[in-house]
Amino acid sequence: MTQNHAARPSAEEARQALKSVSQSKQALAPHVRSPAWLYPVQGIGMGVFVIGLVFSKDAGWASALIAVSGVLFSVLPMLQTRSRLVIDVYTHPGSRGLAWTYVAAFALIAVAALVLYSTFKLAWIGYGAAVLVLMLTLVMGPAMDARLARALRNAA
Repeated sequence: MTQNHAARPSAEEARQALKSVSQSKQALAPHVRSPAWLYPVQGIGMGVFVIGLVFSKDAGWASALIAVSGVLFSVLPMLQTRSRLVIDVYTHPGSRGLAWTYVAAFALIAVAALVLYSTFKLAWIGYGAAVLVLMLTLVMGPAMDARLARALRNAA
């Protein structure tokens, strides 16, 4: 007894399948949110990275900060997956534009801090950039979560 797996579904079967997928997305929307600790920890890690980057030529300890941030970013995905379903808000079409804005703003802050510090040698520039990166992460992370949830809620 063989079945023809290449047979195309009928139009009604295709509509039902699409409706089922849409309903599943809509049911998932209220549960889309990152753990409360994620964006503060990510922001601190990014701030530590910026401080390490800014002071890397002047202080030996700065390289250790870059290494610590690298370890932190390696561990964060593993911590998120513990008993949770993880959806990547950075690559989801609903929040991709916001993610690029976030990355561009981070790069702009880091480069500006490097240039300003190399010009003026004022330590507060590095620390101020770290605070800006933390604030950027605390604002943009939840905004990307909200965009993803909205995209799922409005799934057609």
